[in-house]
Amino acid sequence: MEAVVYTESLQLYALVHGALGPAGWKVYWKEGRGLALAGLDQMEKGEVLLWATPWGLRAYDPWGMIFLTRRDDPRTLASGLEGRVGLRLLPGEKAVLWAVGNGVPPRVGALAQALGFSRDRARFFLKGLINKFGLGEEGLVHLARHQVKVMGLKDHLESLPGA
Repeated sequence: MEAVVYTESLQLYALVHGALGPAGWKVYWKEGRGLALAGLDQMEKGEVLLWATPWGLRAYDPWGMIFLTRRDDPRTLASGLEGRVGLRLLPGEKAVLWAVGNGVPPRVGALAQALGFSRDRARFFLKGLINKFGLGEEGLVHLARHQVKVMGLKDHLESLPGA
C-alpha cells in the first residue's frame, strides 16, 4: 500500500509516516502515487484529510463522512484507511455541517432557523461537530465548505439528512 501526504507540515507528515510505516505502507511527501492524504492546508488534494490535535491524529474521509482514526490514536490510521475503523457523523451533525458549508454561520440561532431545529437540538449537534473535528470556528467553516464542494450538494439545505 502506498500513500502520498500533501501538507506543508513536516510534523503532520512525520505523524502519518510513523503511523503507516510500521503497518507496511510506503508514505511519500507531496509527490508520488497512492492514496492521497492531505492536511487542512491542502485539503483539495486529498481523498482523506488529516490534522493533528493535542490528543493525536485525526483522519477524516469527506466522501464517507467518517473519521478513520479511533480516539485520535495514530496507530489506528492504517486500519481506518483499510475500512476497519470509523466514527460516522450523526444525521443532525451532517445537517449542521451542510448548513455551515452552505454559508450559515456556526451559531446556534442561525442553525436552528436554517434547519428547523430547536435551539437545544442545534446546540447539541453543533457541539458534537466541534468536539469530533477538534477545530476552531474558522477551521470548521473551511472544512464544511470543502465537504459541500466534495459532495457537490451546494444549495440543497431542504434535503439535508436529519432536518
